[in-house]
Amino acid sequence: MEMILFLEIASFILTGVLVLHSVRMRGVPFTLLFFITGGILGVVRENIIAAFTDLYQYNTAVFTLWIGHAPAILLVFWSFTVYISMSLSEQVVSGDLPNGKRIIPVILLSMVCMGIYACFNEAMASSFPMVLWKFQPDLVIWGDAPVMVIFGYAGLAGIMLPVLYLIHRRPWKTWVKVTSGALSTLVIIPLHLAWIALVRFIIQAVLQALST
Repeated sequence: MEMILFLEIASFILTGVLVLHSVRMRGVPFTLLFFITGGILGVVRENIIAAFTDLYQYNTAVFTLWIGHAPAILLVFWSFTVYISMSLSEQVVSGDLPNGKRIIPVILLSMVCMGIYACFNEAMASSFPMVLWKFQPDLVIWGDAPVMVIFGYAGLAGIMLPVLYLIHRRPWKTWVKVTSGALSTLVIIPLHLAWIALVRFIIQAVLQALST
């Protein structure tokens, strides 16, 4: 689809702009740590989810470029969404996550921003459809996307940002930080999948309790 191809190209261009912004405002070490970790996280996580879980898979008839079971856009998707959410949050609360200024408000507001974005993005992704859900959601937002996506997006920011902050604050060389960020995806991914499972369980339990 031409529109999806446009979105793919636009996403990579947007990420390039954000990388330049990050280099200028936050420095090279944090920029490399953030965007390389985000790229690895996106591709590995989405391949695991698409191939080995009962959550969803991507529509092969829609996306142009692929890395395994994941569209290539996932190389940048989580990086630019979390980066924009973090940057907006820093402006609102006068924070600076890389330098440790008001990190808790920044992280919490970033989670809210990601949750709001999820409502619109996942509704579009489910309607097109870019995403094919493997289960029947118990509770949906518009576009038949499960309500859990709001918490899924928020949870990823809530896990990813503290991990990157802790790595960035270490007195390590840049390559050590980047390598640590890449390896941290082995922790971030299972934590996030566990978070999603918990959210699904709570939603099902609440709906069951309300129906009785």
